[in-house]
Order: sequence, then C-alpha cells, then structure tokens
Amino acid sequence: MSDTGFFVIMFSGSFGLIGIIFLIIGIVMNNNRKKKEMNCTSMTSGKVTDLVRHESRDSDGRYSSSWHPVFEYNIGELKFIKESIYGSSQSKYAIGQKVEVYYNPEDYNEYYIAGFTLPKTLATIFTFIGIGAIIIAIVSSILILKITIV
Repeated sequence: MSDTGFFVIMFSGSFGLIGIIFLIIGIVMNNNRKKKEMNCTSMTSGKVTDLVRHESRDSDGRYSSSWHPVFEYNIGELKFIKESIYGSSQSKYAIGQKVEVYYNPEDYNEYYIAGFTLPKTLATIFTFIGIGAIIIAIVSSILILKITIV
C-alpha cells in the first residue's frame, strides 16, 4: 500500500469512525427520548426541590461544575424524588419552581419534564457532529485521492 493510500485510510477513516460513533449516539439518544415521550402519557404537577452541584475535573486538572435539578412529584399516595441525569453550568430551574411531570402509568419511575429541552438538544448536537465528521471523511478522501491521481 502506498503512503498516500495509508494516509487516506488513517485520516478519512478516523473522521469516518468518529462520525459514525457520534451519529449512532445521537440517534440512540433521540430514539430513547421519543420512546420516553410515547410511554409517559399521564401528567402530574411537580416542583424543583433542590439543585445538586456535580464537580468534575478535566484532563488539564481544571474543575467544572454542573447543576442537576431535583424534581419531586406525587402519583396518588406515592411520592417520587428524582435527580435529573442532565446538568448544565447554569440551571434553568429555581428551587420551588413548579413543573409538569409526564410519567409512564405502567412504570412510575419513567418520567420526563415538560419543556426540558436538553436531551433533544444533546441528541441533535451529537447527530450533527456525526454527520459533519462523515462528510469531512468523504470529502477529504475524494480530495486526497484526486490530488494524488493528478
């Protein structure tokens, strides 16, 4: 195999693989969100009872934090307190804020909060990054091969 062929495979292949991984993650996230919305057909009122701060450290040793809202809601006599798996650097919610909670009538632990757009936004970002990386892989391989043929 020529050096050019190896370079095309490594460069374009890397972008293509990253693109496929991001695209799959985006599609799975979006499908899970849609499935949850289809399953959670009952609605109740809830409120934000807390904002939990999660800290993490990146590879450079810098700290960052995200705020995860804690939602409380009742279904009949049962009380549920759920911390969101999604957090952001600045919370969209305030303690005491009222929210609409949609839940699965067959599994009360499955829920989503009306108007909480972060899961959809993340799925969209992953999908577009994946598509972009795949496009870069295809275009770069065509251009590199075109240059080497000329």
